[in-house]
Amino acid sequence: MQKYHNNAKTFIHSRLEIQSSDLPKTELAKQFRVNIKTIYKWKSRESVQDKSSRPKNIQYALSEIEKEVIIFIRKATWFSAEKIVDALNSQIERINKSNVSRLFVATGLNKPPKEAKEKYKQFKEYLPGFIHVDVAYLPVIEGKRRYLFVAIDRATRLMYFEIHDNKTAINAVEFLKNCHKFFGFKIEKVLTDNGFEFTNKYCSGVKDSTIHKFDELCEQLEIEHRTTKPNTPKTNGMVERVNRTIKENTIYSTQYKSLEEMKEDLVKFMKYYNLYRLHTSLKKELKVRTPFDAYRYWYNKFPNLFHKTPQLFQDSLLSITS
Repeated sequence: MQKYHNNAKTFIHSRLEIQSSDLPKTELAKQFRVNIKTIYKWKSRESVQDKSSRPKNIQYALSEIEKEVIIFIRKATWFSAEKIVDALNSQIERINKSNVSRLFVATGLNKPPKEAKEKYKQFKEYLPGFIHVDVAYLPVIEGKRRYLFVAIDRATRLMYFEIHDNKTAINAVEFLKNCHKFFGFKIEKVLTDNGFEFTNKYCSGVKDSTIHKFDELCEQLEIEHRTTKPNTPKTNGMVERVNRTIKENTIYSTQYKSLEEMKEDLVKFMKYYNLYRLHTSLKKELKVRTPFDAYRYWYNKFPNLFHKTPQLFQDSLLSITS
């Protein structure tokens, strides 16, 4: 049987009448109370059946290779769409939760097997204090390039950044000191890449006994410094993703006239991101909406880990200027 959509104004019998009638098309439109374009459509067709509305050529955001990678990771780990997006967003430009979820449904991978559910049903909670750190390039303004040192906490997704003139160990040390002041909890671990500003592990000509300035500060602050595997930026994907988020909302969308204007806009976004911007992963993992909500969540759960109350943290964040 022919199935009609809810707003259909013609049916098989009326379409047959339209096709066989010799009346003018304007008269037929009045008689059947339809647009004259509808009369032209059915006059030009031999069939009275509805055609499929499915597009002939569907443009997919993900390539076939990208789909295979996502499917492989899903089968191997049964990670959620959010986790896979977090892991691959620095490698796949147009990946998002929606197209990954649709791929799961299309391939029958939307429902994990029972054994996978038992293995991964408990979310592995990371206590506040594990921060990911990276350096991003800023556009050349006033004839000089600057660098954005960025840190994001794994548990709360709180984000902090600073603009520096150079990508050096001295600036990396200064940034870590300011992170220690900014985050209202003790930093236990820091994950960086293997850039010379963070480590001399792969720097030729440096003696093994020479302690990098960044590592030296980590020892003083009792912070465990972890580095990513060489040539694998995806292992620090969380901060890579927040780097892209910062740029998409600031330097990619605005052409700044001065350094001061760029600094003001970046600081505004940092406050907005931490206090008001919704975060999908937090909503699913902790049932909260923003990084600041996550800060309050963890503060209520483990107040002994914090040296700033939520109110004090909020006040100190809002007091930051460019």
